[in-house]
Amino acid sequence: MRSFQRLLSGLACWLIFLTPAFAARTVVIDAGHGGIDRGGVPGQRLAEKLYTLDVAQRLRARLQRAGFTTVMTRSNDTFVGLRQRCAIANSRRNAIFISIHFNCAPREGACGIETYYYSPGSASLAAAVHREVVRTAGTPDRNMRRRGFYVIRNTRSPAVLAELGFLSNRQEGRRITSGSYRQQLADALARAIISKYR
Repeated sequence: MRSFQRLLSGLACWLIFLTPAFAARTVVIDAGHGGIDRGGVPGQRLAEKLYTLDVAQRLRARLQRAGFTTVMTRSNDTFVGLRQRCAIANSRRNAIFISIHFNCAPREGACGIETYYYSPGSASLAAAVHREVVRTAGTPDRNMRRRGFYVIRNTRSPAVLAELGFLSNRQEGRRITSGSYRQQLADALARAIISKYR
């Protein structure tokens, strides 16, 4: 009897290990910036807010086709505060949160992909996103990093902030202005999410 109980206990431990903490069916998609907040640095030629929204809309369409429920923190060129973005995410159960951004730097030569997370429970999602985007972009891997950015620090569900390239880099900025390239980025984000939560 005791050996049978030990067997059941061992099986339960394996099931806990193999089963994800939850099966996310809702993805909260956060298009960075918007409205009066253009994103980037003062005087930057390319407005980050336009490209983050476009990638977010493309990601939404891709995930909906895969059967996910999607929620946008903004669906047009409006300003949404950071606290409100987190409130939208935290109002959803069994959700994940992905914040879409493009980078900028004073040095024009800076380029590549960065992915940020805060809570330990977000690390595996960040790793999946980073791997897919770096593979798709073919630009330098600037690493996955743990940082306390407001939207990922104050979102209770797994949350990732993806920097999908540098608008301040002439070559990378030119790629980002291409709709077909932005579709590739959206597809990479979707593949990461689908592979982890489907």
